[in-house]
Amino acid sequence: MGLYISMIFLKQEYNIYMKNIYYASISLIIILFIDGCSKKSTPTNIYESDEYNSLTKKDIITGESIWATSCFRCHRYGTNGAIVSENKEYWDKAAQKGIDALFKSVWEGYKGENGVMPAKGFCNLCDEDEIRKSVFYMFHLAKKAQAAEEKRNKLKEKSANL
Repeated sequence: MGLYISMIFLKQEYNIYMKNIYYASISLIIILFIDGCSKKSTPTNIYESDEYNSLTKKDIITGESIWATSCFRCHRYGTNGAIVSENKEYWDKAAQKGIDALFKSVWEGYKGENGVMPAKGFCNLCDEDEIRKSVFYMFHLAKKAQAAEEKRNKLKEKSANL
């Protein structure tokens, strides 16, 4: 009889032990889940992103064709408060937001301190991939325009010194 009571006692102790392990495991999972969800990842600067640095000629041509039919209307001349490609400070700052945030602004539209970005930049027939490529093209174009502007300024400075 004593052995039987000891076995019952051990079984109860074992059940309590297993229940504690179960609750500890569930608590750990919940803590890890909450902790993982609360951290926001830092966006990758567009100029440093793998996607930007691996653009193919086809991607650039696709982005350029969207830009030429929609984006240039505002971004070439600064219409409606759009930022022109030559504004290095703006594009460098915007690049820090990462492609996902910028894509979302173009896809959904955006009202900022400079003006209004219409949804899809008025390219209503464009799909997500085309809009994404047009965003990358804007940064590609901005780099080229900024380099040309810098070269133009150096030539002006040089000719002024003659």
